[in-house]
Amino acid sequence: MLAAMKKSASKPQRGSIRYHLQGNDGLYTPIPFLFVTDRMSQEITAERQQILEALPAAQRERQLKLFERYDPQHSSAAFNAMLHLFTPGRK
Repeated sequence: MLAAMKKSASKPQRGSIRYHLQGNDGLYTPIPFLFVTDRMSQEITAERQQILEALPAAQRERQLKLFERYDPQHSSAAFNAMLHLFTPGRK
């Protein structure tokens, strides 16, 4: 029973993972959002850290490659740039 508790404690909880989908191979694929706010970017980054800490070392490298395909900070910067185009009073 103790081993089962340890195992479940090391895995990210399903309800706590909001920005990634877990595949059949146990790796998490980023959900590509069109608009990413600064807060979402921070939450995605924190969620990725949580996922990486819970994965066995053998899977971490493959997981990092999946994360590299989608940069939430880049999406957040693009969203902010678009917002500035429509900010009233800006020239």
